[in-house]
Amino acid sequence: MRAHPARRAADQGRVLRAPPRCLPRAHPVPRGPHHPHPPGCVLRVTVAGRAPCALPPLRAAIRAALRPIGLPRETEVSLAFVDDATQRGLNRRHRRIDRTTDVLSFGQRLPRRARGPEAARHLVPDPDGVLRLGDIVVSSEQAARQARRGGRRLADEVALLVAHGALHLVGYEDETAGGYREMVRLGKLAVRQKMVKTMKRRARPGVRRP
Repeated sequence: MRAHPARRAADQGRVLRAPPRCLPRAHPVPRGPHHPHPPGCVLRVTVAGRAPCALPPLRAAIRAALRPIGLPRETEVSLAFVDDATQRGLNRRHRRIDRTTDVLSFGQRLPRRARGPEAARHLVPDPDGVLRLGDIVVSSEQAARQARRGGRRLADEVALLVAHGALHLVGYEDETAGGYREMVRLGKLAVRQKMVKTMKRRARPGVRRP
């Protein structure tokens, strides 16, 4: 993440209401026997585009960010990876900002200032009972630039971005300095929780690395 909240708030994507129709079709990420769904919310992640790093840690970061929210048992999130040109087009079309950005989120309409568990009460599942929370769209090129600039691994940068995008889907905003700081704190917490769970899983006998 960038170290300057004011600049970050200007560049960072926010939750948008119109779905990004130009994105490729998403497909569910298959889960192996060593990555069972946790009890409670069964978070299904579909992925479009070519991910710049391994998917299991990204899925774990999204789940960690959303776990405290109290979402319905059957919840789905779409995750898309695009290039700068596509992200710039989405940013221009939906935010009227003619430049690329790291992450954009497309979700349901929520009451103003509703966030977290309060926002979850206003989310509406589809008729089949599945809550399709929305889309997280990451520019792989912008993520790589930010990782190099910040001296971070690309996988860590993308994990922060997808956690940040997931928080947008449940009402969190970063248009103020305070909102930005809160989102950064929650995003970093989600990534730390993801890392701890991964280390514990790898330490169990008979569990191979993803």
